[in-house]
Amino acid sequence: MKSNDNQHYIYLRSTRERIPCTEQEFHDYYRDIDTFRKKQQRHGRCVCPAAKRLDCDMDCATCPFSRAGDSLSLDYTTTNDKGNERSWLDDMPDVFAVVDVGIEDAELLDALHLLLESLSPEDMEICKAIMADLSERAAAASLNISRKAFMYRRDKVLTHLKNSLKKYL
Repeated sequence: MKSNDNQHYIYLRSTRERIPCTEQEFHDYYRDIDTFRKKQQRHGRCVCPAAKRLDCDMDCATCPFSRAGDSLSLDYTTTNDKGNERSWLDDMPDVFAVVDVGIEDAELLDALHLLLESLSPEDMEICKAIMADLSERAAAASLNISRKAFMYRRDKVLTHLKNSLKKYL
């Protein structure tokens, strides 16, 4: 009987060394790698032979068996029924426009947050009553004020919020 019949190794391609391990460690280490390698092979991006499968470390950028496969450039052109060519890049959304909208929304939310923090506790209670979609009478009763006082304060708070956020809208 050989001394290394059941010995398992993990091969590190970067350092070219074999590290002895248990069977469980071997299977745990190579489970994700095998799944990744098989997916790459299905897409034609990996042509690793079976004899070299234990060399895989999911670093396709440095692997000698890596291929382009079905990954195509954004400059790849397709032709429609009318004979017009169109590249995939033409179908990409304008990233900067999306980022600008996101920045504007973030600025608006920051301004709204600061504005709400600056409101008095009574004004915040009025905002909460508005958000709860209560009737004027129910909102006034929950704040222990008259209906007319609630309407006056509500209009005052909403006007203040609108005027403060005009530059963002």
